[in-house]
Formats: sequence, structure tokens, C-alpha cells
Amino acid sequence: MTKNNERRVLIESAPHRLEAAYKEIFTDGALQFLGELVSKFDPEIEELLQNRCRRRLLLDEGKWKPRFQNDSETLEWSIDKLPERLRNRKLDLGDVSPANTVHFVDCLYANVQGIQVDFDDGHCPTWRNTVQGLFNVKRAVQGDLPGAPADVQAYPILMLRPRALNMIEHHCIVDGKEVIGPLFDFAILMYHNARAMASLGIGPFLYLSKIEDPAETHLWNKIFTWTEHVLGLDKGTIKACVLIENILGAFRMEDILYSIREHAIGLNCGIWDYCASIVAKFGKDKEFLLPDRNKYVNMGQPFLRNYMRLLINICHRRGALATGGMAAKILPIGKEKPLLTDEEIIESVKLSKSVEIDAGVDGFMIYDLRMVDAINDLWHRKSHSDNQLNILPNINQVTAESLLQIPQGGVTLAGLGNNITVALLFIYHWLTGSGVFFLNGSVEDSATAEISRSQLWQWIRMGATVEDAENTVVTRKLVYQMMDKIVSTAYRAWCITAPDRKRLLSSKFMLLDIISSRNYIEYITTHLNDSHKFRTLHNKNDGLTAKL
Repeated sequence: MTKNNERRVLIESAPHRLEAAYKEIFTDGALQFLGELVSKFDPEIEELLQNRCRRRLLLDEGKWKPRFQNDSETLEWSIDKLPERLRNRKLDLGDVSPANTVHFVDCLYANVQGIQVDFDDGHCPTWRNTVQGLFNVKRAVQGDLPGAPADVQAYPILMLRPRALNMIEHHCIVDGKEVIGPLFDFAILMYHNARAMASLGIGPFLYLSKIEDPAETHLWNKIFTWTEHVLGLDKGTIKACVLIENILGAFRMEDILYSIREHAIGLNCGIWDYCASIVAKFGKDKEFLLPDRNKYVNMGQPFLRNYMRLLINICHRRGALATGGMAAKILPIGKEKPLLTDEEIIESVKLSKSVEIDAGVDGFMIYDLRMVDAINDLWHRKSHSDNQLNILPNINQVTAESLLQIPQGGVTLAGLGNNITVALLFIYHWLTGSGVFFLNGSVEDSATAEISRSQLWQWIRMGATVEDAENTVVTRKLVYQMMDKIVSTAYRAWCITAPDRKRLLSSKFMLLDIISSRNYIEYITTHLNDSHKFRTLHNKNDGLTAKL
């Protein structure tokens, strides 16, 4: 490990064949900046995490009741004026891990407004991926990323998405403590890129994930202000879009936006993380049994429709942009024989996203680059201005209770099998070092893995009724049996080498632990990132020196 004596920053040695990138990223100046930022803000991060534990206890004790509690609601305020490049946010590419160099470069040529440069949901935080991702962002901003467009200002906006507060960077220690993941990502990204981005008028702009409470965005606001001062940036240069993907955050949306108003872009809806958070917070109660997500859960359901309408209304009243989630469908790859034609797939995406546009969103994300032209055409037909700030959805019928009005319905065998497959293969691909994979015409990431394993845990806990199998309820035994069939099919079809089979078997047992846990495991990514299997596997592969 290298050591920065002044701030006692310890950082893991370079992954094999990334020595030059590592040396360029972890300079003495970068490590000093990281050490100063972490030393200043880590105590407040610790307090926020303890507050999350306290809220968890209140929920478990039944002492929390759904109610809107926004002190800023009665005040006259708006967010600070948005820079020119942020006024049109119609289309972003989502889940773009900068560690995937080829895909990242391809995205830089896309005719979209932004790229979600993702160190969170779409990224697997192996040390190799983290170093490669940070290096690729730095080179892209400097204009010397091989294969990228020559003009950095011609890129779509790079919307940097650090990890959420639940993640730890195990390869870095400051003042004797492992560093919280988002502080690590933010510090290195800002030190190397913030000044250049600001001078070009292209940032730095961020996504903030998994926010639960205004205190969390208030702290981010302080971090932004401190960073601007230290790096010599004008106040308000750093801008962020806050993802409201936690049910508790939905009740505090207005105060969340208010707390970051001088650095705000707006708020974002994220359907699957949001639904998983309902299971996380209330899943032990039968009243909140979430039925088959593919059959019964969509933006047409009142609890999700109200959430989106409320978010749009709050944002637009305050001059902020409201954006929707990511369309996960993708066009066929290679020799795939899909059930639908390319045109039918694109039309289905247009149909679902038209609902969001009609509701008043200012933009959303897609994954597949091949759909960009079609979705741009949809926006052109639907809206002729940069944004839809003039639309104010009627929220008279949106009550606190309506955000928890869970749709009625049961479980289908197909839905059960899909959830098992998504959760199992997500873990499998994480063990390979990938944060996304493709299944049945969709891209799957940690958000879909979260809802999939959450439903499995809840359905087992509740003994949910299987509506297309007579006298059948979901049990752990049934899930085990179905998982064994899925594994056996994989062994015959594609999982044929000994290392792949060993990895899939490990994934099976890790998933069984997660869905059988007596208490709900809050984040699958935290569980996997902290697991001995994941950490030793990637330390061995990278030849690192740490004895984990």
C-alpha cells in the first residue's frame, strides 16, 4: 500500500496492468484532497447512517406513520437558475459504467443530452473496475480518451453518479477507517475533473442515489460548497439530480429539493429501487405484500402514478426538472431469435414512455443506443420546448396513504421464475465483475436485482399465493426447487466450463442466504460488496496485496 503521511491515507496497490492509470489517478494531490474531504465529513456521514438505523427501529416498532413532512412547503423559493446545458434533459443513456471502455466511448457519440456515468447501479465496484472507470472519466474530460470525439464540448453531458451511502470502498483507509464509497468516488472525480468541466461549461453534474432524508442532501450541499471553495470554483457550479428511489424520501421530496436548492437540477423517479424500498421498510406486514411485478406493477398503478405526479408537481413549482426512470428493453443482440421485431420493441418502449411524457416529465433514460433516434422522434412529436416546466399535475388526490396503496394480486409461476433468474444471474455477473447483464430482451442491473430478491424474500415470509397453481403458496422449498431447475438448465445451455459452474453454484448459495435471512438485508450490493467470496475472488484475480 502507498501512504500519504500527512492525512494518513492508505490505498491499495494497482490492479495488474493498470499501473500507469493508477499512478495518474492517485497522485499526492488527489490523495490529500480525498483525505481532507473524508476527515471533514466522515463524522456527519456516520451520524446519517445512525439516523437510518433509528428510522429502521421506528418502522419495526410500528411507530412510523405515512405523512408528508416538508417545512419548506409554505416558503417562497425556487432552485438556482440552471445552466444552459441543463435546461434540456430529455434523454440520458443509463447504467453506463465507465469501466466498460468500449461502451463508454460509443455513448460519447450518441445524440442524447446526457450519459449517466455510473459508479452505482450499473457498475460492479471491483478495484480494477473502479480504477479503470476513474481513469476513463479523467481521460474523457481531458479529451484524450482513445476513440472518443475530439471535441469534449460535443459530448453529451457526463452525469457522474457516485456510489450511494450504503457502499464502502474497501481498498482505501483514511484515519484508520475504510472510506465510505460515495466520498471516495466524489473526491477523486472532482479533484481531476471539476475545474476542467467548469471551464468548459459541462459540469460537474451528478446523480445522487438512494436518498432517504433531507439531512442527507443537506450534507451533500455542504460537501459541494466546501469542494467549490477548495477547488476555486464559483458557488453553485456543482449541480445534482437527486434520485427519489426510496419510499421514505418520497414523503420528504420538497425538503430534499430545498436542502440542495443552490446545487439542484431536479428529482428523478426510479420504479424498481422504489418498490424494493417499500418491501425493505414495510415488507414484514401483509398489507404491503407486493404482487408479481411483471403482471401487476407499472406506472399506471395509483401508488406509482401518484409518486410520479407528486414529484413532477414539486419540481416544476420550484423551477427544477423532473425525470423518469430507465427503459430497460433492448433490441436483439447477435443471433438472438426474439419474439418481437425491432419495430414492435421500440413501439412498446415509446408507449410506456409516452405515459411519462404526458404526465409532465422533462426527460428519462434508455440503455440501448440503437433506440436513440426513435426516442428522439417521440420527444419531437410530443414536446417542442426544452422542458415541460409549465406542466403542473393535479395532486389534490395524492395523499400520504396513496403512496402506499399496494396493488392487489398474487404470484405467478412465471413471475417467481423470473425473479429467481434475475437475482441469481445478477450475483453471478457481479462475481465476474459486471454490474449489468442481458436477459430476455432487457438490461438487468442492481435495481431489478433488488426488487427480484426482495419479492422472493417477502413471498416466502408471507406464504404468498401462487394464482396459476392450485393450492400452492410460495415456500423456501418451492424456491429452492425452481432454482435448482434454473441452474441445471444453465449447466446444459451456457454454463459449461468448470469455473463458470463454480461461480453459478456460489451465486445460488449466496442468493439462498439473502432470501432466507431472518431479517431483511437492506441492499443486495452492500451484502455482495462486503462478502468474503466477492472480495477474495477479485483480490486473487487482480494480484492485490491485501489479505482480505
